[in-house]
Amino acid sequence: MKKVALDPRKCTACRTCELQCSIAHSLSGDIFSAIFESPPSLSRVKVSWTPGLNVPVRCVHCENAPCLLACPVGAVEEDAADGTVQVREEKCIGCFTCLLVCPYGAVRLSFDRKKAHKCDGCRDRLRDGLDPACVSGCPTKALSFADFDEIAAKKILDTAARETAALAQAAAAAARERSSLERILEMRKEMGNG
Repeated sequence: MKKVALDPRKCTACRTCELQCSIAHSLSGDIFSAIFESPPSLSRVKVSWTPGLNVPVRCVHCENAPCLLACPVGAVEEDAADGTVQVREEKCIGCFTCLLVCPYGAVRLSFDRKKAHKCDGCRDRLRDGLDPACVSGCPTKALSFADFDEIAAKKILDTAARETAALAQAAAAAARERSSLERILEMRKEMGNG
């Protein structure tokens, strides 16, 4: 199953993912019209800035999702077809237990602050053969939509490349560094020259 993956090294906190999410979930689907919609279309992803690291926080549609298990009225359900975790607004009573138990902080309040609001996995876009809005709008490709096996294989290759580069850099630095004997011989040579 494909999921959204993040490479935090590439995220510049430009918040394009937030904008694309809002547009994709707006009534018009158009940036210029969406600005004037009421209620405004809220983003289901929120970029969090931390020193040295930017993270677009969004629902990861957990297996055994705590929000689903904690909801007292069954308003949070797992869609059997695609494995996403969905909030059924018509059932939500606004107790926000889901918000309290979400380990990622991915559940937020709706515009009127009466219902839970979270990523729906862009199911409409996926049905049309498109990637989720946050992924397709990411200018640095910090977000990607891939199968977990593909993500793991890419991370293994990236790690191997980083380790190889670090070892090569360390070997080059060691080659540049002179030994104590070389330094003594150079000092003697300089002293001999006066």
